[in-house]
Amino acid sequence: MLKIQENVLLKDFTTLGVGGKARYFVVVKTEDDLKEVLVFAKSRKLSLFVLGGGSNILISDHGFSGLVIKNEIKGIKFTNSLNDKVILEVGVGEILDEVIALSVSQKLFGLENLSGIPGTVGGAAVQNAGAYGVEIKDCLLSVEGLNITNGKKFVFDKLDCQFGYRDSIFKKNKKFIITAVTLELSKKVNLRTEYAGLKNILSDKQIIKAEDIRKAILKIREDKLPDWHILPTAGSFFMNPIISEGKYLEFKERFEEIPGFPESKGKIKVPLAWILDNVCKLKGYTEGNVGLYDKQPLILVNNGGATEKEINTFAEKIKKIVLEKTGIEIKMEVEKI
Repeated sequence: MLKIQENVLLKDFTTLGVGGKARYFVVVKTEDDLKEVLVFAKSRKLSLFVLGGGSNILISDHGFSGLVIKNEIKGIKFTNSLNDKVILEVGVGEILDEVIALSVSQKLFGLENLSGIPGTVGGAAVQNAGAYGVEIKDCLLSVEGLNITNGKKFVFDKLDCQFGYRDSIFKKNKKFIITAVTLELSKKVNLRTEYAGLKNILSDKQIIKAEDIRKAILKIREDKLPDWHILPTAGSFFMNPIISEGKYLEFKERFEEIPGFPESKGKIKVPLAWILDNVCKLKGYTEGNVGLYDKQPLILVNNGGATEKEINTFAEKIKKIVLEKTGIEIKMEVEKI
């Protein structure tokens, strides 16, 4: 029988270490658990929030007045397919990096560039998590789950999921709770090594394996990102701005070395970390209990005892500085609850 708890402190379930209490809190481990919880929530007309690994969220100091569902539905199944492809079915409660490590150990390509990203598979699908030139959507086939409005099961293919830059239908429409993700991995070498730091590390290797990519990326992350167990953080707090090609060329005239990466329809993605460091001089900038990490300014850190109010105030100040210096309005990547 499910144990529904009351007044549970949520900061203990987030990598940023911030957040008030949930009025109700429950851990689900099966789809039947989830169905039971939805009946409970509907009977009390409770709002819902689904929590995975808590790695990309900022929870209010006031907590959440409804029901928080900690989704720990697990399960991993590999199935051989055609043309050296392998199908991976995985429960959304599985830890993403553990799944990546397992796929790499089986010499499968597709997920290795996402190594080291904290959180669950479900959170990665909701956010369309990405790093070093790869997003989860690149190897995703389908997503299944429950529609909370009618309790019915759904199966969405990649197009249905409406994936975008750190976005999906699941982020925009909270009536869909996902329970499993189906991915397609490859036995054939399929490298994505465009990232400069990755190229440098792998430059002396003649034969590159998925394991080489994973080790290199974990090393890069270790060198430039904090361990959230020691220094609480939600990961990349802001999104990289995507601007017009014309706007980017204007920037190139002012800041000759500014990097840019082509997106669709004449748009250019600009690394915000470069702007924060080289234009705004904000790397390592700190106010009170909140700061930008001194090795990667895209990472906002809780130096100890920070509140959601402090973090919001600090983030708004950073946004204002970037706007004043560049004319670019940046957005938060973290989801505010």
